Amino acid sequence: MSDISRLSARSSQESLRSTSSTPSIQSIQSEPEKLAPAVDGPMVWKGAELDPTKYVLDLQEHEIAEIRTAIVSFKLSSLPRSSIDATTFPLSKQLADKLSSVSDEVHKGRGVAVVRGLDTAKLNDEEAVIAFVGVSSYVCPSRATDSYANQTLILQSSLVTNLTSLTGHIRDATHDAVPEWAQDLGLAGSKLPVAMEFHSDRFSGDVLALHVRNDGGADSGGEQYVASFWKVYNELLGTEPAVLETMAAADWPFELKQQNKSPYLELGPTLFFAQGKPLCQLVKAPLLGSPRIPRSSEMPSLTKEQLHALEVVEGLARRFSTRLDRRIGDLQYINNLSIMHARSAYSARASPPHDGRHLLRMFLRDPRNMWAKPSSFSTNFDDPFAEGREQNISILDLDPWRKISGRESHG
Repeated sequence: MSDISRLSARSSQESLRSTSSTPSIQSIQSEPEKLAPAVDGPMVWKGAELDPTKYVLDLQEHEIAEIRTAIVSFKLSSLPRSSIDATTFPLSKQLADKLSSVSDEVHKGRGVAVVRGLDTAKLNDEEAVIAFVGVSSYVCPSRATDSYANQTLILQSSLVTNLTSLTGHIRDATHDAVPEWAQDLGLAGSKLPVAMEFHSDRFSGDVLALHVRNDGGADSGGEQYVASFWKVYNELLGTEPAVLETMAAADWPFELKQQNKSPYLELGPTLFFAQGKPLCQLVKAPLLGSPRIPRSSEMPSLTKEQLHALEVVEGLARRFSTRLDRRIGDLQYINNLSIMHARSAYSARASPPHDGRHLLRMFLRDPRNMWAKPSSFSTNFDDPFAEGREQNISILDLDPWRKISGRESHG
């Protein structure tokens, strides 16, 4: 790719060295899972083989009008946004079936799908969130929450709960005024205009859903990239299977953050297997630290084998990747178990929230199409979808520091 080099100016190894991490806790060594055979099918692709004409689903004018009517219907119901589902956001069977087919493409097809056309509806912030959640309820009905974070994005800063917001906002928050209580908190990668290397979001959900509210404008950067981990897996199986064995070993030292407490160490693999499917859950922030949230010096360093695995996987992901075809208004759905994603740096904007690049984010699951998970880690995979938690669906991101009060499991 001509511009893939814009993703990062520093390698994973250099990022790790910059944290000056020294081993203080002994990593637990364990035998990796037995490697699955090579995988095949439409989810194994490289570069231009992922054709936008195949993964972009265009909404027709009458379908956009339907969605607009559903938005108005929900607003008139006076129900909380957590109540949005197929019953409170009514669409015709024809459109419902069309949106349901997106899940098939994400789980059984290429692993990437884009629903396009909502930009013509000229939605305000509230309507855009309702549309994103409402349309997504037909694609993947189950929405994730993060039980590890203990504050929300939308409540007043003095109010603390044991829940986090369901919808996340990906934007540049580096120019936001920092309240006194947040002076010692850093910003997560989703709030910085920096490049992100290839990763999948660990134990966050089966499907990553993004709504492009603002792409930042022409030549502002922030391009999104996707790569088939299954293509990477097949390549390594034939050339360097030891890298896969390293990924599957349950001794990766993840640093998980806690509010008002010291971070703690969680050991685990970055590669899982279930029913012959390799499941990638490689996220680098809790392994290497991030620009505004450094890794604790009390955490153990990665081994040379783990560092090598990061370098090799990143190199192959870049080699096999493609830039995601993106327009304002797009709803993007990416298989978070088999597709890795990355982005280039983008222009920082000294402006109020949402005047620059701004994406909405949710993690989803479709009970109809969901993949099996390894039984020994089923709790980790299922926890975001535990029933009974309040779902706080935020319209504006007025408090970008709260998300990092929980575990940092995103890229």
